[in-house]
Amino acid sequence: MRPEIIAMINKNCQKIISALKAHGWVIIFSFLLAVLIFAPLLAFPWAAGSLYQGININHFGNDAHFYLTRGNEVLSGNSLGSPLLREGKNDPDVYLSYSDYLLLAPVKLSGLEKKFNIVTIYNFYNFIGVFVLIILIYFFVLQLSGDKLLSLTAALFVIGGYSIIYFKIFFYHDFNAYARVLYPYLSSLVLFTYLNLLVKCLKSAELRYKIFAGLAFGLLFYIYFYAWSFVLAFNACLLLIFIFKKDFLPAKTVCLISALGLALGAYNLIKLFSALGGGIGAQLSYFMHLSLGHTPVFSKVGFITLILFALFWQRRRQDQYLPLILAVILSGWAALNQQTITGKMLQYGHYYWYFIVPLSIVVSFYMVWRLLASEKLKKILFIVLIAAVFINTAGGQYLSFFSSYEAKIYEQNFQPIIDSLNRDLAPAAILAGQENSYLFTIYTPHDLFWLNAAALSYLPIQRFKDALFVYAFLNKEARNNFTEYFTRAGDDGVGSSFYRALYRDLASYYEYANKAADNKTSYQGPQALADQLSQEYNDAVIKNDGIDGLLEKYGVSYIVWDKNLDPEWDLSFFGDRLKEITSFNNIYLYRL
Repeated sequence: MRPEIIAMINKNCQKIISALKAHGWVIIFSFLLAVLIFAPLLAFPWAAGSLYQGININHFGNDAHFYLTRGNEVLSGNSLGSPLLREGKNDPDVYLSYSDYLLLAPVKLSGLEKKFNIVTIYNFYNFIGVFVLIILIYFFVLQLSGDKLLSLTAALFVIGGYSIIYFKIFFYHDFNAYARVLYPYLSSLVLFTYLNLLVKCLKSAELRYKIFAGLAFGLLFYIYFYAWSFVLAFNACLLLIFIFKKDFLPAKTVCLISALGLALGAYNLIKLFSALGGGIGAQLSYFMHLSLGHTPVFSKVGFITLILFALFWQRRRQDQYLPLILAVILSGWAALNQQTITGKMLQYGHYYWYFIVPLSIVVSFYMVWRLLASEKLKKILFIVLIAAVFINTAGGQYLSFFSSYEAKIYEQNFQPIIDSLNRDLAPAAILAGQENSYLFTIYTPHDLFWLNAAALSYLPIQRFKDALFVYAFLNKEARNNFTEYFTRAGDDGVGSSFYRALYRDLASYYEYANKAADNKTSYQGPQALADQLSQEYNDAVIKNDGIDGLLEKYGVSYIVWDKNLDPEWDLSFFGDRLKEITSFNNIYLYRL
C-alpha cells in the first residue's frame, strides 16, 4: 500500500479515536438507553418459555402492525397502494411515503429478504435508529451550547423522559414511543439531521452546508407528512423573525435552504394536492381523520415554553440563538392552529407528540441551563435528570411488558396457521376476524379480505359495503336480521366492536361527505341509510344464496376462524366446500 494512503488512514483513525474520547459518554449512555428501550422485545421469548413460537411485535395499538405490513409488501415486491387487500396494489400510496422503500433497499439489494422476516429487520433498524437519534440530538444541542453535560441531558431526556413531560407521570403504562415502527424515530432522524445542518449554515458561509440542509429538508417530503409540514412552518417562522430583525444574511440562508427543499419535494407535493383535489379527496380526508372547523388548539407545553422564552429573552437578549428558539416555539403553535385559517383540522396530535414536545424539551433545557449560574447546580441537575431518564424508562418498559404480555402470548397460537399458509399455499385473500389478522399480512405473502385499516387506502364505497355484507352474513344473529342488528349500531348493544366500527364508518362517511359537499349528496340520515344498506344486502347476498359471489370477486381462498374471539360466526352455510387444513387451540384454517 502506498505511504500516502497509509498516512491518510492513520490520520482518519486518529480523528475517530479522538472523537470517541471526546464524546464517549454519549455513545455509552445512548447504547444503554437503547438496550433498555428494547429490553421487552429481548425478554419476551425468555418469559414466554415453551409458549413462544417466534411472534414478537411490540404493541402500539395496531400502528406498528400496519407499518410492518407495508414493509412486508415492499419485501414481496409489491407497491403500497393497498397493503392489506389484493386489489389496488398498484394504486398510488395515499401516505406518499417512501420510507419503506428507502429502509428496505439495502436488504433487497443484498438478497437478505428471504433470510429475515420484516419484524426482525425493522427491530434491528429501530435499535440502531434510536441509538443514532440520541447522538444527533446531542450534537444539535452541543452546537447551540458548547456544553456536553447539557447536550447529553437533553438528548437522553427527549427519548427517555418524554413520557414524564407528555403524560406528567413516571412509569406510564405504554412502551417507549421511539421503539415503534417506523415513526417517530425515522422522521426524527431526518429532522435532527436537518437541524444540525441548519445550525452549521447559520454559523458558516460554506455552500455545502446549505446544500446538505436543503437535501435533508427535501427528503422529509418523502418520509412523513407531519415532519415536512412542521419544518416548513419552522422555516417560515425563522425567516419572518430574521426579516423583522433586519438580519438579512441568515434570512437569505433560510430562503435558499427552503427553496431547495421545496424544489426537491415538489414531486410529492403535486401528488398530494392532486389527490386531495380529485374525487377521492373527501373519502381519504374522512378516513384519515381530517375534520372541518376553525377551533383553535391550546398547548400547555407550548405555553410554558413561551413563558420561559420571555424570561430568557429578558435576561439573555444577546444570545445568538434567540431567533431559532423562538421559531421552534412559534412553529408549534402554527402547526397546531393552521385550521383557524384553512378550516381543515389534521390529526394535530402528530405535531404535538413527535415534534412540539421533543423540541420543547430541547429548547427549554437550553434556556434553563443558560439561566443557571452555578456549575455545581448544573452537575446536580444533570445527575438528577439522567437518573430520572433511566428510572422512568425502566419502570415504564417493565409495566408495559406485562400489560401486553397476555395479548402477545395469544398471538403465538397463530404460528401453526402461519406455517401452513407459508408452506405450499398459493398467495390469495384470507377471510378472517379482525383481531390478530395483521399477523397474516406481516408473516405471510397472503392478503386479507378485509381489515378496518384498509380504509386508509382509496377504495370504492362499494368495497366497504361488500365487506359489511360478508361479515353480516357470517354473523348468525345479523344474517337474516340485517336492519334490526345494525340499526342498534348507535349503542353498544351490537355484537363486537368490529361490526359497530365497520357500520359506523360507512354511516359517518356519508354524513361527512354530505357536509363536505354542502348538502349536495343523497344522504338522508342514519335510518334511511340503514334501510338502503339492508336492501342492498338482500339483493347482493340473500337473493344470491349467500356470499360465494362476493368471496370469489375478491379472491378469497382461505378462511381463518378463531372460535375463541369470533363465536358469533356460523360457517355451516359452506358445507363440504370447506376443507380444514390445520387447527390449533380452537383456531382453524380452511381452504375454500
